[in-house]
Order: sequence, then structure tokens, then C-alpha cells
Amino acid sequence: MLLVLDLRISYNGMKVDYADDLVLSNHLKQSKLMLFNYFNENYTNIILVPSSLPSMSVQSAPMAAGLPQKSFMARYHRKEKTSINELAEYFKLPAEDFDACNLIHWWFG
Repeated sequence: MLLVLDLRISYNGMKVDYADDLVLSNHLKQSKLMLFNYFNENYTNIILVPSSLPSMSVQSAPMAAGLPQKSFMARYHRKEKTSINELAEYFKLPAEDFDACNLIHWWFG
């Protein structure tokens, strides 16, 4: 299953290489499915918040009697992003140059 994550080879590259071997082709598909299942079970609902951001608290203005309250900061709040499946996006990437790519730097960069 680990070869599925080697961006120098790529899933599509292995798919082409294994096209004539039904056993390897099925194993490759099963590995990809298992990886997606693991990803969905363990990572899709996790929201990562950078720990380096300072904690900010918003204080509301004192309420004036009878006047409606308006949040002037509302337009600056981030809108919720559409969830992106990073694993699906990874599988869309082309293969990297086998000799020039440093896998450790790529994955942690």
C-alpha cells in the first residue's frame, strides 16, 4: 500500500504498469480503497488549527437602550471553506521526477 503514496511512481503510473496483471491491478485498487477508508475514518472530520496563532477574544459593544446591535466585525470573519479531500487531490497530481524528488522534503514541505 505504501507505493500508492510514492509520488515519484504515482497511482496512475502503477495502474499502467499493472494493466496486464489482473492480480496486481486488483491489489492496487484494493490498496487505494483501503487508504481512502483509513483517511475518511481518521482525518476527514479533523479541523487543524495552527497553534502559533494568538488567541483573540471579541468584546461586544455596550448595548444602548433600544438601539439595534450591529456587528461591524462580521464582514471580516472567515467564511467556512468547502471541505477538500486532500487524498483525492493527491491522486490527481502527476508523478514527480524520480531522481530529483526528495520525498521527505516533499511530504513535510
